[in-house]
Amino acid sequence: MKPAWARAIPMTWLYRVVLCLAWCYFKIVYRHKIYGLEHFYSDAAIIASNHVSFYDPPILSISWPEEVHFLARETLFKNKIFGALIRKLNAHPVSGDAGDIAVFKLICSLLNQGKKVILFPEGKRSDNDQLGVLKPGIAMLVSRSNSAVIPAYIDGSFTVWGKSRRLPKLWGKTACVFGSPIRWSEFAHLDKREAQKAFTDKLAESIDALRIWYKKGAKGTPP
Repeated sequence: MKPAWARAIPMTWLYRVVLCLAWCYFKIVYRHKIYGLEHFYSDAAIIASNHVSFYDPPILSISWPEEVHFLARETLFKNKIFGALIRKLNAHPVSGDAGDIAVFKLICSLLNQGKKVILFPEGKRSDNDQLGVLKPGIAMLVSRSNSAVIPAYIDGSFTVWGKSRRLPKLWGKTACVFGSPIRWSEFAHLDKREAQKAFTDKLAESIDALRIWYKKGAKGTPP
């Protein structure tokens, strides 16, 4: 499947140009590879990934073959020029996480419009390239919006720009692996709290399964 910027789908010229430049940058500098587009899901969904680097949002953006939306710290919008630019690139200012009511409503609104929204269920970047404990907010979002979650695993971004590095390395190798969508309907028969826990556990297992698949050689179709 062609990258989003090369497909005949509606998007602003600015988003398309920036996406193309970012795609070229990661392809040339980090030999970026994408797996799992066999699991393409056309309806509204959250793309949920491990989070180890500032590079993770652009990596997910260039890897998924559709326009995506993401949340950004409100402080990034204080500069009017920079704030206006990232708004045009589908960044939405927030002052909290998915557990806050205002953020919760914003994400649900985007999902109800049929959008793809990038979320990092750990809530922060990892210090050691390992998947941390996932927060339960993502399960509540899916239950309220009746959308799905597309699990994703990013490899290599920690090595080239981990939390301990001030600037990224200008060489290396990155990859993004997408897995089978997880739908709330699979858990709707359970008690609400039990369903949310089961959903969160399933998402963590799915992201880890993608990591294992990639580390074992990335053969066949990702789980």
